[in-house]
Order: sequence, then C-alpha cells, then structure tokens
Amino acid sequence: MYEPYWGLNEPAFSLTPDPRFLYMSRGHEDALMMLHYAMSRNKGAAFLAGDIGLGKTTISRKLLELFDYTRDRVVLIFNPILTPVQFLQEILIQLGEENPSKNRLQLVHQLHKTLIDLHNNGQRVILMIDEAHLIKSTQTFEEIRLILNCQLNDSFLCSLILLGQNELIPKLQKVPALDQRLAIRVTLKPLNVQETGELILHRLRVAGYQGESSPFTPDAVFEIHKASDGYPRLISQFADNALMIGFSQRAKIIDGFMVHSMVCDVKGEAA
Repeated sequence: MYEPYWGLNEPAFSLTPDPRFLYMSRGHEDALMMLHYAMSRNKGAAFLAGDIGLGKTTISRKLLELFDYTRDRVVLIFNPILTPVQFLQEILIQLGEENPSKNRLQLVHQLHKTLIDLHNNGQRVILMIDEAHLIKSTQTFEEIRLILNCQLNDSFLCSLILLGQNELIPKLQKVPALDQRLAIRVTLKPLNVQETGELILHRLRVAGYQGESSPFTPDAVFEIHKASDGYPRLISQFADNALMIGFSQRAKIIDGFMVHSMVCDVKGEAA
C-alpha cells in the first residue's frame, strides 16, 4: 500500500525468510560462514541457536543457496515433533525411499545402505533440522546421534545441522554422546544500534529504495532499537508500521517522535 510513496518496488519488511533481505551483521555473517565450513569440510555436526526472531531460519535459507545440488542431497525437517521411527522414515522418504519400513532396526539398516549407495555415487547427505528445540524425546536425539555413526574411516556419510532456540542447548547437554559430536556451535545475539540502522536501510535498498540516505533518522533508529532490543523480526515489524504511519501522514522522513508514538500505541503505553 505504501510502497510507491516511499519509492519501493515491493514490501521491505515482510516476515517471510527471504534470503535476499538477510542483513549480514557480523554475527550473521560468522554464523553462515561457520555452518557452511562445517558442511563443506565434512565436520559431521553443527548447531545454530538463538532467541526467536534473530534470523536463524533466514540464515538456513541462505545456507541452502550455497550447497552444490549436483552433489549434495539435502534433507529438511521443519517439524521435528516426530517419534524416532517417524524421524527415520521421513529422512528415507526425502532420500527417495518410497516405502520405508515401520520397524526401527530395519529402518536403521535401510538408512545406512542408502547413505552408502549415495556416497558411492558421489553424493553426500546434509540433514538440516529446523526448530530442533521442539524435539521432546531423548530417544530422537539418540537416533540423530546414531545417524552420525554412519561414517567411513575418513568421512561422515551424513552431515547434521541443528537450528533452534536457546533451550536447545540444555537439551543437547542431556545427550552427551551427541553434544560432544557438535564440531561447530554458533549462538546468535541481538543487533546493536548501528546494525539496526544498517538492517533497515539494507532491506529498503533490496526493495528498490534509491534515496541517498535512509528515510529513518538516527533518533528513529534509536527508538526502534530500544523497542525491539535489537531483534531483527521486531525491528522489521516496527519499521513497517512506521512506514505506514509516515505514508498516512504524508511525512518525508521517519523521525524519533513518530516512532516513539507508534511504539507506545503498539504496546498500549502512554506516549
């Protein structure tokens, strides 16, 4: 609705995990680099943890763009609330097995054979589990550990990436045999004020904004950072609301007073 007014070709602050809009703060850049390093060097297992709204899923989408799909077979599990048997079945189905067994022991043998066959064909398997903190069963974590046991003398047959909120960390610590196999560990942190302004301008540029400077004044950025605590998802929500209000008021810039009033309205507080 407000896009033409601000010189945008598309919404700048959509909450979908579009990798184009990923602002690479130092923390995000390091996380992406470390996860890609873990997979490209066949390190076995890695995890990325962080509070909700810090950009874990968007980083995972960016990571997917870096894989070589002539060689890599990527298994994506977005809803890990599965029984151990269902978990193994889902992996095999995504690897092309049409009728996986319902027997756990047979599933383990079937998965190992499939991984060997893919390796012999020059392919490697990357298992990425999003929202891994939702896994409730310790036995499921044990199954994940056993998958990492599928290896040759010099390489893993399956690499693992776990993505989840911070409560994933103590869950992994309860399964030492898996926790100790995590070669790469990355935890995302909130953005600082400078990064908040850079994120806003980056997303505006991707959406088509061509102004010389950001329409958000430094005071506006400060207010957004203060209200969002540096969480990218909240930064985007507040910036989106501010652009809508600025459009309705026919403003030329978004200043701190406008953002402060908007935040108070959103939070139900007195300005």
